[in-house]
Amino acid sequence: MKSVVSFCLFASLLLAANQAAAALEQASLPSQQQEEELVPANVELTFSGPVDLARSTATLLDPQGRTLPLGKPFLSGPDGSIFKIPLDPAMSPGLYTLDWRVLSMDGRSAEGRYQFRVEP
Repeated sequence: MKSVVSFCLFASLLLAANQAAAALEQASLPSQQQEEELVPANVELTFSGPVDLARSTATLLDPQGRTLPLGKPFLSGPDGSIFKIPLDPAMSPGLYTLDWRVLSMDGRSAEGRYQFRVEP
């Protein structure tokens, strides 16, 4: 009986942790696999609460998998919940991958990867 209760408690904590991390990210721009004729000025990640900018990171990979330099990320929105990553407007055509990790001000973290394509 004790092991069943322990398992149920563990399962409920795991589910709650997964839901908290999933709730942290609400939207991202540009969307997955979106084709852009022009390079967007910024990649924007919108979250449900304030982001800890000092502990949040983003890495952009070019079509060959090389890390590209990014502008300094910044926050916007009324409560600092939009994490913006400036892009180089001279990016070549191709499929780009953004890896990101964000820590919210209340200690929750989320990470993800998405791709977008810049067309000639």
